[in-house]
Amino acid sequence: MEISLKSSMGELVISDEVISSIAINAAKDVDGVSSFHSGPVDVVNTIKQGSLKVMSPVRLIQDGDIFSISIYINLKPGVNFQNVAVEVQSVVKEAVQNMTGKLVNKVNVIVAGIDFNTPKSAEEPSETEE
Repeated sequence: MEISLKSSMGELVISDEVISSIAINAAKDVDGVSSFHSGPVDVVNTIKQGSLKVMSPVRLIQDGDIFSISIYINLKPGVNFQNVAVEVQSVVKEAVQNMTGKLVNKVNVIVAGIDFNTPKSAEEPSETEE
């Protein structure tokens, strides 16, 4: 699936990867999003498309000129899930619509996990220290 726009000057094709990239770049700037998750493997689409596009954290469904987007994210610990998800929905929808000129009617945000990073304390010796 890709966006194809035809005019008297020629044709413009926007691939799924570009739309996914737009969505990821918009979502990564939201405070509280720590990383992205590839989501569950969609076996049916893998067989139909014969590719590994399903490994992307963004899923696109196109119905005519209208898009639905699902994005799988991991959050930082201690953030309000609902606030982060609403902001991700807003920025992804706005970015995709502004850059492609196509209507996005729905952005599903799936919180796949929380990234708990436990940094080593400065008092613990490293492997090279005794």
